[in-house]
Amino acid sequence: MTQELQEQAIAQLAKRGVEIEDIAEGTRTFLTDKYHDELDEQTLAQAISRVLHKDEVADIILTALYLDEQAETMPDDQPLKRRLQRDANGHNVDEILAIAITQQFSAAATVHYGLLDDLKPGLIGVINDKTDSINVYLDDILAALIASAAMTYLELLGGNNY
Repeated sequence: MTQELQEQAIAQLAKRGVEIEDIAEGTRTFLTDKYHDELDEQTLAQAISRVLHKDEVADIILTALYLDEQAETMPDDQPLKRRLQRDANGHNVDEILAIAITQQFSAAATVHYGLLDDLKPGLIGVINDKTDSINVYLDDILAALIASAAMTYLELLGGNNY
């Protein structure tokens, strides 16, 4: 059941346009921009795997993506749908779910998620700006996965010595 849950979360991310390589690229870019390091690709893959292969993370991914999908099918006259379509300030459920991912790893992951959510670099921004689908949760989940993978990568190297 555990592996099935994790594989389903990864499959649902892909269905919504986020592949494992996208998480790797975002993590790679974040770490090299922030720490000016060359990355060990094997350790990076291990870090991403640790993040994605945790039941609590899979639960949150599946819940968030389900909420995006349900928002798309919600009748247009629903006030909540209008808020979700524009990713209204004050909704904050998307941030709460993303922080629930980062808190599985470290306070630093949570801080870095906030930075990524604010700046929306790369695919995070592309997803955020899409108008043909509702991705209120997906962009935040991606930012949380990247931040968590980055901090897990540093942990695997023996800690953040920067």
